[in-house]
Amino acid sequence: MILLKIEFINKNVVLYNPPDFDPEQTFMCGQCFRWDKLDDNSFFGVAHGKPLKISSHGEKIIFHNCSLEDYYNIWEKYFDIGRDYYAIKKKLSSDPIMKKATEKGSGIRILKQDLWETTISFIISASNNIPRIKKIITSLCENFGDKIDDNIYSFPTCERLQGITVDQLAPIRAGFRAKYIVDAVSKVSSGEVDFSSLEQLDTPSARKELLKINGIGNKVADCILLFALGRTEVFPVDVWINKTMCKLYPDRFMSLADVRAAGPEIFGKHCGIAQQYLFYYARENGGNI
Repeated sequence: MILLKIEFINKNVVLYNPPDFDPEQTFMCGQCFRWDKLDDNSFFGVAHGKPLKISSHGEKIIFHNCSLEDYYNIWEKYFDIGRDYYAIKKKLSSDPIMKKATEKGSGIRILKQDLWETTISFIISASNNIPRIKKIITSLCENFGDKIDDNIYSFPTCERLQGITVDQLAPIRAGFRAKYIVDAVSKVSSGEVDFSSLEQLDTPSARKELLKINGIGNKVADCILLFALGRTEVFPVDVWINKTMCKLYPDRFMSLADVRAAGPEIFGKHCGIAQQYLFYYARENGGNI
């Protein structure tokens, strides 16, 4: 466990010198969709039904209008504060390519997101771009979530969506993904997919359970496993990561399946974290790596 100096000042929780934590890099590496950058360079989002403004000021990170109770019960775990990312980056940096990637995205942390929200969000992400993903998710929350404050809504639970139809989802403009949302709601509600057991299942068994839902393939399942269940041993591979890996290791790969299988072999038990460094590194360099 990483020990930090934490103070509660003027209704804000202040973290001093939090290592390896840059909110912007964390929010902008493709793992989440409900955080927005504000004009003052802070970020605002909603997670686990709680709104939060977070900002970085040199040696301090401030959780605005946040109680110590919420910090310890929600945000400390959500931002994976207890994990030693320095040690992980040091190990990954034995690979010269990963050394550059970890330096570029040195402040990335893997968020511990709500399992249901992550599942639906990554179903929506299929063949989609981030601005449109965010727009669909915002509309889903506004139409079916609970109002928290002015223009702030929670992500709708499976119970809230039970019995939903494709026609009823029309206002969110999810396109072909609407039928996959309906399928997920139906299978989780009925128990055909045992959602409550996923946390306890080993990774292959949890992936097999997720793959029962239409619209979830290996890449989406691995994103859910990594970003909601903290399974850092999985290596999600989309077109972007596939191109990146083939470019970085040109003599090694023939197919997307090769890349997916090789992630754990090359990067070890934290290959999911390595994937995020690679994604951010490639994107920030416009694919010129």
